[in-house]
Amino acid sequence: MSKRRFRVSLTFEGACFAGIAAFILAGALTRQINLLMVLFGLLAGAFFMHWRTVTKMLRKMEVRRRLPKSVSAGDLLVVELTGVNARRRLGAWSVVATDSVCREDERGERPVRARALFSHVPAGATRNTNYRGRLAQRGRYRFGPLELSSRFPFGFLQYRRRFDSYETMLVFPRLGRLTAAWRRWQDGLETRLGSSSPRQGFLEGDFYGLRDWRSGDSRRWLHWRTSARRQTPVVRQFEQQRDRGLAVVLELWQPDHPGPAETDAVEMAVSFVATLVDELCRAGGRDLCVAIAGRPGWLVEAPASAALLEEVMCQLACSEASADDTLPQTLSNVFDRIRRGTQTLVVSTRTVDLGDERRFALLCHDAERRKWLSRLKTVNTSDSRLSDLFQIA
Repeated sequence: MSKRRFRVSLTFEGACFAGIAAFILAGALTRQINLLMVLFGLLAGAFFMHWRTVTKMLRKMEVRRRLPKSVSAGDLLVVELTGVNARRRLGAWSVVATDSVCREDERGERPVRARALFSHVPAGATRNTNYRGRLAQRGRYRFGPLELSSRFPFGFLQYRRRFDSYETMLVFPRLGRLTAAWRRWQDGLETRLGSSSPRQGFLEGDFYGLRDWRSGDSRRWLHWRTSARRQTPVVRQFEQQRDRGLAVVLELWQPDHPGPAETDAVEMAVSFVATLVDELCRAGGRDLCVAIAGRPGWLVEAPASAALLEEVMCQLACSEASADDTLPQTLSNVFDRIRRGTQTLVVSTRTVDLGDERRFALLCHDAERRKWLSRLKTVNTSDSRLSDLFQIA
């Protein structure tokens, strides 16, 4: 808080009060009525007392902001505010804290103003409050400046104190839900891509026990004998294998002047990849390679973990679509990084024809790369049938 700014302004109620006082003063002077002069003195005294109280009350009042570590678009955002009254005697009443929130990449947009109330902060004490809201878009948001204001006790004047306190926070992509149809599609994906364990599902490993049925489980995991004995569905539980990697390539393409449909396809693609990576990192047990063909280009390869999930989410929060066709180069970079036999999924905002030798000439000149390219699977987020596989929560 390097700078402090103070400002006192007359409220509507204060203007009415001052007008009445001026009218009484004019009558007292023109009519020579002492009682009106006494009445004016009482009104002026109340006005002066209000000015002294409201200015002294916030003179040594501080406010601090505490942002959550992370939040996804559409989730509830709770920002904690701490008010500190450094005065020894005078408490603070009815203090309103105002914070400004805006996206860093949206220039010219008016920031959203969020408010929270400190009903009473005793002298030498600290009180906490918060404000809540939902940020609909992913990206980097800027918070600040903070402002304290009060009209206590009479509401004639409003005293404002500004704190140049700025912070930024990344809002992660909105997470959705992978449907049972997607999980069935996953089950067949491993076999079609020639995995070393074709009998196992997309997320299966060595069998080690039984558990109750969960939404999205494959029917072929059912243990029929135990299910019949317990009279409730029971499925086989598998350990995760680390020797089966997955590469996810996200193509964020849109024309130079995108319409609402193109913009929605970009956000749907980002949410789809974020949800998939979130699920795989929470499950663990495999190596992941995530690449983004957009602005900027990006690639990471690491074991599925919470650290990888946070890194991918941070990158997805700031990634933007581009009209440049960078998918061929991105796929070439992915091929150079992954191990042989790694499953690869391309998520794009448009239809991708992997048989287009002109577009993918960088990969088609080599027989091994051309064979790998022909085995890739694609998901088009501009297709209306995507709702069968993925739904926004």
